[in-house]
Amino acid sequence: MTPSEPGPGLSKRARITIRLTVAPLLLAVLIGVLWLHDHMGRSLPTDILLLVFGLGGAYEVVRLFQQADRAIVRWIAVVASGLLAGVGLFGLDASGRMELRVLVLAAALIVLLVVHLKDTRPIAVERIANTFVPILFVGLLLSFTRELGDGGYGARMYAWVAISAKASDIAGWVVGVPFGKHKMIPSVSPGKSWEGFVAGLVASAAVAAWLPGLLHLPVASWGAVRLALFGLAVGGASILAGVMWSGWKRRLGTKDSSPLIPEIGGVMDLVDSMLLAGPVAWAWIRLGL
Repeated sequence: MTPSEPGPGLSKRARITIRLTVAPLLLAVLIGVLWLHDHMGRSLPTDILLLVFGLGGAYEVVRLFQQADRAIVRWIAVVASGLLAGVGLFGLDASGRMELRVLVLAAALIVLLVVHLKDTRPIAVERIANTFVPILFVGLLLSFTRELGDGGYGARMYAWVAISAKASDIAGWVVGVPFGKHKMIPSVSPGKSWEGFVAGLVASAAVAAWLPGLLHLPVASWGAVRLALFGLAVGGASILAGVMWSGWKRRLGTKDSSPLIPEIGGVMDLVDSMLLAGPVAWAWIRLGL
């Protein structure tokens, strides 16, 4: 039994009960953090949450890869990812955060090379890559989500992007499970269908166009078409990130990322959509598309 599998004595009913208990608690925590951010006018609550996501996500990825030969190597990935995801805690402006990202990535790579300096076996290259990839995939990508959190509307921007991204997951499941006849990539993610994919994009576009007015965001002035296009980009990025992570888990022979969040699948199964949706949203806004 792998660590991510349920215990042998856990019935289906018990697992459903745990899921119905844990999911609302997680939602309450997320809403509470965003409310604190908005109420305080400071990003500290969400910066701490991003730090936790970075640490937990990197831990799960490195743990699943199981290639690092020493504990210190695994912790390099976890700590570097935490520093990147929690980059907002350092009180830097956007330019300073960009420079810090470069420093953290360079330092992590140098440390990894030094740790493996005397190891000339070909597997050493694989071990370095398997430790550095989580830093890029989790820490670096989550760090760009942080760029949405500046200013008085930061918490609401997070909510807008996150809900638009998650709308694709929810609609994809609601439509794809009962009506999905054409599988997208069955060898990677057998549960995803093209019908669910289209429904997910439509849902993301609709939510992205509707929510800014409700949240009183300045982007409401973009107009419905531009907001819907933004939703399509964010929804597509969310779906792609989910498929990518599903593919990695399938190659590694596991269903859940870890038991860190019981019956939810782990930290990565909670935040995987934001790994690409956040950076895409930030780039879209920054480029003025």
